Amino acid sequence: MKKHHAVDALLLFLLGTIAFLGFDDTYAGWTYLIAGVAGLLLGILIAFVGRGQPVVVLAVGLLAAFFVLGGAVALHGLGSLSILPVPDTIGTLADNSVHGWKRLLTTLPPVDGGALLTIPYILGLVSGCLGFALAVRMKAALPPVLVAFALMAGVILLGVQDPSKTALLGALFGAVAITWLCIRGLRARALAAGGRRLSRTAIGAGLCLGAAGLAFLGGPLLPGIAPERTVLRGEIEPPFNVGKYPSPLAGFRVYTKGYQTPEDDRRLYEKDLFTVSGLPEGTRVRVAAMDSYDGTVWRAANDSGETEGPDDTFQKISSTLRNPLADGKQVRGTITIGEDFGGVWVPLPTALTRISFDGPDSDSFRYNLATSTGVLPSALKPGDSYSFTASVADEKVGEKSENWSGGSPIGDEAAQFQALAAEYAGGGDSPITNALAVAEKLKSEGTYTDGEPPNQQYPAGHSLRRLADFTAKGGQLAGNDEQYAALMAILANQVGVPARVVLGAVVGSDGVVQGKDMHAWVELRMSDGSWATLDWNEFMNTEKPPEQNAPQPEELVTGKVVPPPAPVRPPATSGDPLDESVNQKANSRPDGFVLPGWVVAVLKYVGLPLLLIAALCAAIIGAKIWRRHRRRTRGTPVARLAGGWRETLDHARDFGVAAPVGGTRREQASVLSTSAGMEGAPGLALLTDTTMFGESGPKDDDVETFWEQVGTLRTSLSGSRTRWQRIRAAINPLSLLPAGLRGRR
Repeated sequence: MKKHHAVDALLLFLLGTIAFLGFDDTYAGWTYLIAGVAGLLLGILIAFVGRGQPVVVLAVGLLAAFFVLGGAVALHGLGSLSILPVPDTIGTLADNSVHGWKRLLTTLPPVDGGALLTIPYILGLVSGCLGFALAVRMKAALPPVLVAFALMAGVILLGVQDPSKTALLGALFGAVAITWLCIRGLRARALAAGGRRLSRTAIGAGLCLGAAGLAFLGGPLLPGIAPERTVLRGEIEPPFNVGKYPSPLAGFRVYTKGYQTPEDDRRLYEKDLFTVSGLPEGTRVRVAAMDSYDGTVWRAANDSGETEGPDDTFQKISSTLRNPLADGKQVRGTITIGEDFGGVWVPLPTALTRISFDGPDSDSFRYNLATSTGVLPSALKPGDSYSFTASVADEKVGEKSENWSGGSPIGDEAAQFQALAAEYAGGGDSPITNALAVAEKLKSEGTYTDGEPPNQQYPAGHSLRRLADFTAKGGQLAGNDEQYAALMAILANQVGVPARVVLGAVVGSDGVVQGKDMHAWVELRMSDGSWATLDWNEFMNTEKPPEQNAPQPEELVTGKVVPPPAPVRPPATSGDPLDESVNQKANSRPDGFVLPGWVVAVLKYVGLPLLLIAALCAAIIGAKIWRRHRRRTRGTPVARLAGGWRETLDHARDFGVAAPVGGTRREQASVLSTSAGMEGAPGLALLTDTTMFGESGPKDDDVETFWEQVGTLRTSLSGSRTRWQRIRAAINPLSLLPAGLRGRR
């Protein structure tokens, strides 16, 4: 290897290593750096061995290195055979080379690595091979450095929004990149030799390092610096729809004393749902936080709208995650699922930081950082257990709390309760005071019932119609956690305090959670963006039963009548997998005729591109027709004559014959006659000049006669060409470009 090749390889390696350090906040541990650097070295080696060979040789070398050595570099932690290029290893590498990018971007960082180490390995291979190949084959200073910049940009786009050490890495990368540019520039110009070149290089490197230091210290202070950087993780929509699972609040009645399942007469009120160990007594375990109300049920939103980016969506996580809400006491615990609990909703304390499943398919687990809610699409089953580390801070709402000044998590679906909210609030001096007044009103006037005999007239549900009946004037507030929590959250939003509903339980001394321990409470958003707990006993009196023979309600709170939803039996458990499968099948059942999948794929991947191409061709042809019409009908007779001659030149240009732009008409006509076979062009040029510069000037009849000859000349040119040549000329956009962009002859 020549000396300057060694210098290029070293600097490319340094730039690549610095770029890969940008993954520090994306991956857990240092295995990502090993995979990236190994790929970088292999790429440089492939480019060195294949110097002077065709590009296809380098491509084959990259593929061979990826599949033969990829298992040892990127999959070494997935089993003893994963280091060998066996079919399973090759299949995993191929799958992650296509789908790994999406998995990386939809997994909450830091990512454990595993098969996703394929991503830095691919980046290292490609950037190392391409960068060194350009450095060897090209004298220009910039191209190989641009490859390193592209690698850095790729790491940033695949990284996180607020990484650490950003300024330091940027300064180092810039210093090394500029140094490499200077070295290659001096080499290309062959300026000084021997000691003088060495001194110039040393001075240039020192200046680069000095500039990098100034940039590191003073860069963040410059005006116009963007507060956030653009990353793909914040732009994509994770491919997961939590809305397809039933709302756990809708099934709250299965935990009540008087309810039994129709199938096997199970009563969950005194059944063990799950057992918690390791958590302090009094810790809240949340099954789900529901932050969206559609007029029928409170449910978990796919995107709660709390933050810019994916932090408030349900994303895959690794065993460890960086949780911004985990600022309280850290505890370790384990939850074991009992015989009478299951479904997709995973009971967890607030602010999860680590989780490890023993039994369930943990690869499908999703977690929402903003709502501290976990979902396991493969569903929990009796006997499953999982260990976790989490923060168990539980901030309570107080009268001096300041509420959030942002938007509400619900829209206008519950606007009919605005008057009731104002009545219950009583005109306090702040929104949070009004919300607490609403809670006190509900507790003082409300009664509690699960709909057991003799109170069967109080059904389950929390739709607008059910809540309107619940609050109808002349009647009495009678319901359980489902109605009270749903209404409390709606009224809090109406008085200006964003609220959401949480279903869960408070851990007792023995750690066993039974159906009677399940409750629904409300969380209110405070001024700092945190959520404070409004406990169920602050807006609901569980000791006060409804009065018998109470007067029937005379009128609803509002004149707007909302039709009741179709009666639905509450799910047997929170997020019953059986009910979920039925719902999914019902939602996916086709209405009428459905096109086969292959037809849809053909229309999507073939039909749409063809349609776009056809639309573009039609636009070009239409523009030429409109231009010809405008030239023939608009302007003075002299302008229309000149337009006719330009139309002749443009028509010839569409067939690939370009007359000299600065020549006279007769010179242009000579080119058209000899190159395009337009024998009538010289006569038309003469007629143009004679008519245009005649004593009396052209008349309208002269212009029409001239344009007829233009049409004849166009037809003769088109008729002498094949059909394919005519089609290609019709869609050739060259004549539509300004004269300065067409080129000169």
